[in-house]
Amino acid sequence: MGKGAMRFIRAVAGLLLMGYATLGWGYPWDQDMVDQPSAKPQRSPAPAEPGSVPIVGGETLPAPTTDVGMDEAKDAAAALRNPVPATAESLARGAYLYEMNCRVCHGKQGAGDGAVGLKFVTKSPVDLSEDYTQDQADGQLFFTLTRGRALMPFYRDALSVEERWHVINYVKHEFGNK
Repeated sequence: MGKGAMRFIRAVAGLLLMGYATLGWGYPWDQDMVDQPSAKPQRSPAPAEPGSVPIVGGETLPAPTTDVGMDEAKDAAAALRNPVPATAESLARGAYLYEMNCRVCHGKQGAGDGAVGLKFVTKSPVDLSEDYTQDQADGQLFFTLTRGRALMPFYRDALSVEERWHVINYVKHEFGNK
């Protein structure tokens, strides 16, 4: 076969391939992402999911901005009563939440020697078995979990109100009276 015949075959093959490729343009493949069901948040507000942070009626924000204000607010929080009884179920739930949220800083025994807590340079996390923690009213511990304190971050977004009370029950039961 000569060079001219080879060129002709290649040209015909190329035209056939291009023809088949253009047939694919007629299918609606490019519309798949557009036509799928999707949330359009700009069109209407989405309903609140269970466990979502309330926009109104939730906890007051922001926290006091001065040390004196934080101390006064924490003292006032002593009047809060723990609405969650320290049952076996509450302690088990608190233990689970402690493992997930607190152990990294406070450690397994609550001594402030968790993997992250050991990396603190200026101050170690509080030893949860010390009188400083155990003598605080449940409401004060709730305030600290909610607002944070010194190096401790706040957990109002990570733990629901009820979950914070479970953690307090666990901390008082597990690390108290030692």
